[in-house]
Amino acid sequence: MRTRPGIVSNHARGLAMDLSYRWLNQKKLGVRDGRKTSLAFIIKCLQNADHLGIQLVIDYQLQRSWRCDRGTWKPLPSVEQGDWYHLEVEPLLAHNPDIVKARFDAVFGAFPTSPPKPV
Repeated sequence: MRTRPGIVSNHARGLAMDLSYRWLNQKKLGVRDGRKTSLAFIIKCLQNADHLGIQLVIDYQLQRSWRCDRGTWKPLPSVEQGDWYHLEVEPLLAHNPDIVKARFDAVFGAFPTSPPKPV
């Protein structure tokens, strides 16, 4: 970790990810209403947090965090504002893609395994 030498981050362990909803209009990257769309996704994830193995979410825009042991948002004023979420999941899920896929399919519906063919 940058701020704690000798400590391996949860990102490096494969337990954490950052999800940005940044809209880069000039490059036509991202989703125009990314914050709104992503917040709906995060809410659904947290409604199913036990099933999805979610342990922590940090919402950098609103400087708040959600943890599985309290099940609610709390202010986190010590973090810098940003346009992304930080998510951490339990190791059982993080290290088993088949379980992850099955659980996300159960919550969100099955995702196609290959992209649709052009018409």
